[in-house]
Amino acid sequence: MNTNDFIAQLDTAGGIAPMNRFIAHVAAPNVTSKPAGLEFFCNQAPLGSRTIATSDLKHYGPVRKMARENTYAEFSLQFMITNAWEAREFFIRWMDLCVSPETANMKYYDDYKGDIKVLAFDQSNDSISDAKSKQGTHYIDVFPTNVDQINLAWDQLNQLGQFSVNFVCRKWKNLGDGAKVSEVYLDGSIGGQ
Repeated sequence: MNTNDFIAQLDTAGGIAPMNRFIAHVAAPNVTSKPAGLEFFCNQAPLGSRTIATSDLKHYGPVRKMARENTYAEFSLQFMITNAWEAREFFIRWMDLCVSPETANMKYYDDYKGDIKVLAFDQSNDSISDAKSKQGTHYIDVFPTNVDQINLAWDQLNQLGQFSVNFVCRKWKNLGDGAKVSEVYLDGSIGGQ
């Protein structure tokens, strides 16, 4: 393969996908108000990871692995910190919906689950809608399990403050080009499950 063939193949595939053109739409339970513009402060988000769990099948001869079930890995979103500290407070309130920090009582699953959509775009993108995305993941029935600590230090002059939030999900759907589900609704909910 020569350089011209390689470039032609890249052109046929639409070029190299930019990893910095994405948005993460977070739809928390209705009892938690989401800060305005939260999706714009997310500076790191993954597309879904999935594993097939296997079982050993033992009959005569060598052991065979058989597919048993899908397992979905935990994932994390990283956010920039603003002077309002709204993003961090939002996720702490969401965690409080799962388990009360005062009484340690667990809440009902349906009361604290939400959804997250991570959408990736190409270089020509001019909108953050589902229809304009090239790839994406719709994480279904998510809730935060950890909000990372933030280390403050006197030597962190002119550094970007950021923190991560870890989530679990029941499953996720691939939102490949042409396989879109519904739009993010104006009230922050995500449909198309």
